[in-house]
Amino acid sequence: MTRVAVIGVGSIAKSVHLPLLMGSECEVVGVMSRSGTTAEVVARQFNIPKVYRSLDEVDADCAFVLTPKDTHAAIATTLLKRKIPLFLEKPIATSLKDAEAVLAAAQQANTLLMIAFNRRYAPVYEALKREWASQPPDVIVAEKHRPGTEYRATLENAIHMIDLMRWICGEAREVVAASQFTDPHYETSCVAHIRFERTLGTLVANRTCGQWLERLETFGGGRSVIAEAPERFTIVDGKQVHDTFLTPLAMGWASTQERMGFRQEVEDFLRVVKHGGEVRTPARDALETHRLAHRILEAAGLPGLE
Repeated sequence: MTRVAVIGVGSIAKSVHLPLLMGSECEVVGVMSRSGTTAEVVARQFNIPKVYRSLDEVDADCAFVLTPKDTHAAIATTLLKRKIPLFLEKPIATSLKDAEAVLAAAQQANTLLMIAFNRRYAPVYEALKREWASQPPDVIVAEKHRPGTEYRATLENAIHMIDLMRWICGEAREVVAASQFTDPHYETSCVAHIRFERTLGTLVANRTCGQWLERLETFGGGRSVIAEAPERFTIVDGKQVHDTFLTPLAMGWASTQERMGFRQEVEDFLRVVKHGGEVRTPARDALETHRLAHRILEAAGLPGLE
C-alpha cells in the first residue's frame, strides 16, 4: 500500500484531499502544518499516526504539498532532493525563478512532480477537449468569477482557466490585458486577449460579481461548444442544441470532488507513483501555464512572477 505524507492541512486538505486519500488504496502515514497544534487536531480527526515537526521526518512513498503558495518552492525543493514524488498545489511558486528551480530539482532527482490543475480532469472540460481533438477552435472565451477578492487573485484562481486555454489551444503568441484594482496585489478584475497559433482567446476574471461562475465557450467549424462548471455541457450546430447535464445520472450521483476533477487527479497521481507512467498535469507543462500567467499579469499592469 502506498504510504502518503500530507504537508499542509488547511481547508482544501481537510475538505477535499484527506477525505479522498482516506478512501483510496493508500495509507496517510503523517501530516505536517505550520502550527503543530493544527496538524495534531487533523491527525486525531483522520486517525493519522504521525505528526511531522520538520520535513526531515517525512518518511513516505509520496507527499501532497497543500501549503500556502509562498511556501511551495522551499518545501517542494527539499522533498524532491530526497526523491519523494510530489503532488504540489498550484501555483508551483510565486515567481518564475522559484518555479523553474522546483522543476530543476525534480528533473535532477528524476522524481515525479505533478501540479494540481484539477480542471483538466473535470468531466465537463474533458468533454469539451474531446470536441476539439482534431483541431483547436477558432475562438475561446474563458470566464472565472468569484465574489470577494484575495491576494494575487488571478494567480490563485483564474490560473485554472489560463491552463485550460493552453490545454485546448496550445501556446500563446500575443497577449494584451487590462485590470481593475485599488491595490494591485488584490485585483478585482482582469481581462486578457490572447492570440494562440490558430485560436483567438479572451479571459475574463472578476471578483466583484454576484456569485461563482466558471465557463468555457468555444466556437468554430459551424459549432458552439460550451462547458459550464460543474456539470453543464452544450453543443450547438446549425440545426440543433444538445444540452447535457453530466450529473447526477450520467455520473452516478457524483460529488463535487468528481465533478471538478479532484478525485481523478489524486487517483492519477497515486497510479503513477505505484505503476509509473505520465500524469496529465506534469510540472514541465504546468510551468508553461505559469509563464503565460506572468505575461497576462504584466500586460494587465499587475505584479508578475518576477
